[in-house]
Amino acid sequence: MSKTSGKVYGVSLGPGDPELITIKALKTLQHSDKIYYPASVSEKKGNSSFSLPILKQLGISDLQLHPIPLKMSYDRSEAEGAYFELFQKIQSDLEQDLHVSVVSEGDISFFSTFAYLLKHFKANDIAYEMIPGVPAFILAGSKSKSPICTLSDKVLVDPNVDSREGLLKQLEENDTIVLMKVSKVKTWIADFILEHKPELFYGEYLGTDKEFITDDAEVLRDRKIPYFTIIILKKKKLC
Repeated sequence: MSKTSGKVYGVSLGPGDPELITIKALKTLQHSDKIYYPASVSEKKGNSSFSLPILKQLGISDLQLHPIPLKMSYDRSEAEGAYFELFQKIQSDLEQDLHVSVVSEGDISFFSTFAYLLKHFKANDIAYEMIPGVPAFILAGSKSKSPICTLSDKVLVDPNVDSREGLLKQLEENDTIVLMKVSKVKTWIADFILEHKPELFYGEYLGTDKEFITDDAEVLRDRKIPYFTIIILKKKKLC
């Protein structure tokens, strides 16, 4: 690829509260010609985006914004095609000397769609910069008004717990468990917590106007747990 004056940025938006974006990230967005943001595609609910409201609240112009339609699925084959199509668009943007940002809620290097573009950038010798941000579980620690870890505590972030036995083993081996992408646990997590009695922080849509938090597992019994949920479980320590 011939050298251009355009550049690609992976920009972290933070967990939902627009005030938690970094100054560097905001400045990068303000000076970007194009901003690509993830948009979930659902046959039942249509298109939706967690990132778009953050961008709107930051005062980003509609003319800069371009959705990345992605179906929510553990099967990544279809998503790979969408990422390659996005890469081709970015490649064309760079040939026009545009500055392009690809955004992600939370941190750009932490379960971010940007990661799936890197192999294409590297294979084509395209320069890029990744701008870090605040992941949702860090905000969850602040909302809980309690440290996620201290001293030599072991912390595990798990996006794929699929059994009570597996979660119990993790809780025995670690001091704090952060559960993300909680669809596989939502039918039994309340009973698990009530049986084993770890300290609980539960948060939905943190940093947004739909935020809901609780430390009461009973509340979760009949609650419809959404995708944008963080659960933190801590092993109770002996005094």
